[in-house]
Amino acid sequence: MSAIEASRLSKRYGRRFAVKDLNFKIGQGEIVGFLGPNGAGKTTTLRMLAGLIRPSQGECRILARPSPSKELREVGTMIEEPSFYPYLTGKGNLNYAAKLHGGVKVSRIDEVLSFVHMENASHKKVKAYSQGMRQRLGLARALLWKPKILLLDEPTNGLDPVGIAEFRESLRQIAKEEGVTILISSHILAEIEKLVSRVLVIERGELLYDGRLADLTRQLGDKTSYRLLATDQGALEKVLSDLGFRAELLNSGYIKVEVSSEQKGFLSGLAHVGIDLIEASRESESLEGAYLRLLKEDGRPV
Repeated sequence: MSAIEASRLSKRYGRRFAVKDLNFKIGQGEIVGFLGPNGAGKTTTLRMLAGLIRPSQGECRILARPSPSKELREVGTMIEEPSFYPYLTGKGNLNYAAKLHGGVKVSRIDEVLSFVHMENASHKKVKAYSQGMRQRLGLARALLWKPKILLLDEPTNGLDPVGIAEFRESLRQIAKEEGVTILISSHILAEIEKLVSRVLVIERGELLYDGRLADLTRQLGDKTSYRLLATDQGALEKVLSDLGFRAELLNSGYIKVEVSSEQKGFLSGLAHVGIDLIEASRESESLEGAYLRLLKEDGRPV
């Protein structure tokens, strides 16, 4: 059984489609990245899945039931910037949310506050919280009723690098230990790359890609980056320049150069002209590079 399913899911405002004919399935316990430029339709899709707005066409299913349904009680959400009552404390806001939802033990509030590392700030009023603290509290609220599904929209906004890493590990732990299905949108592609193995990519409301990260980078990886170290770096730089390559001298002393997949025998060619390489390491294609190429495939602006 799929945890999340979209079938010809569409949302239209007037004559314009914000989301058009989305089709995908997400299995239980999967963590899936949801990518696309601003205005692509990510938030609109998440809002339809969460039952906050109704589709114009098609349907979405949560735990095999059409949404909205009682299964939405099994969903935790962070969609757009979390909103709270500013004159209540963090703990007070969670207590109010728990009562609205029902069936949440009082002890669970302290559990989720500890899980997101907010126990020391739980008695402060939310109006004094930083954006990062509000994001952590938003995750705590989403986890209150031990949901089976999490829908997260840019959840790491406002977090520092340490906070982002902690957030990432928290999501891994939730998925592994509790089998929670997570659909997460983010513009921080390096973090998505560390967290998920599958991505959905949309642009202008339409699905461009649904599959494994490794397949995306392999399909669109038309360039390979090399880090080179030669016995004579000056001679290497001159040869690369003469051959028309754009070389970058790194702080480590290595030279970085990108080579098209059409240019076969690059390293042997350097050896042929007398360059003695001490080290030549090949870097795999990044998600960011593949993602940007995917958006440009039909000439659309990124």
